[in-house]
Amino acid sequence: MNHFQSDPSFLLTLPAVMDYALVARMALTGFGMLTGLDVDQIDDLRIITDESCDCLLHQGKYLKEVSISAAVREGRFYCCFSGEREKRTTGKPAQDQEITRCVLETLLPDVQLYHDDHGVYRIDVSMPL
Repeated sequence: MNHFQSDPSFLLTLPAVMDYALVARMALTGFGMLTGLDVDQIDDLRIITDESCDCLLHQGKYLKEVSISAAVREGRFYCCFSGEREKRTTGKPAQDQEITRCVLETLLPDVQLYHDDHGVYRIDVSMPL
């Protein structure tokens, strides 16, 4: 789903701390409003942001930062949540990616999680406008 990663219309990079999910949620939903998402889609985008940040921050490796990019292309709103990993591990098991996938798929039709042995490191989502 690399429809926009080389040319995002919205790009935000934040410290990898859950407290910054509020900033991410406010900024991304503001962008969503500007692109024409309706009230229900904006509400879904808030939940998607929280769930994606929570997932990325509870994996097998610590993150340096979380980046969120978004764009509207061909009548769809695309969004990518990604974490830049540190080398050190958390010593905890990665959060179950299937739970995250199930939550996100109840809100929108297109979800893709990228993962490896240390857990999820990127989440791509999209929805029609």
